[in-house]
Amino acid sequence: MEMTMIEANEFARILIMRGFGLYGDNKMLRICTDSGLTCDTDGSFTGISEENMYVVIEKLLVNYSRFNLPAKMTSLVLAKKYDIPIPKELKSPSKKKSKYRQKLDLK
Repeated sequence: MEMTMIEANEFARILIMRGFGLYGDNKMLRICTDSGLTCDTDGSFTGISEENMYVVIEKLLVNYSRFNLPAKMTSLVLAKKYDIPIPKELKSPSKKKSKYRQKLDLK
């Protein structure tokens, strides 16, 4: 299955609106800028062009996923819903240990 422009823009819109609501303007504006998107604090963004659609969506997916585990899970579920390919770096298990696991290892 291949991602369409409509799916890419809808995926970005949902992820950006959720990010603004949960993580705040500064964090989401930085994620958008790092991903190659121009966003406003009201959640609007310039549409994704067809030439760099895959690059921008992949960067948005990865940058948003790096924030925390719920953000990663949200981005993966939305990517699956909109038929967006999951980047390899998100498929591999995380090398970080939870605080609980760290405490168990110290004993």
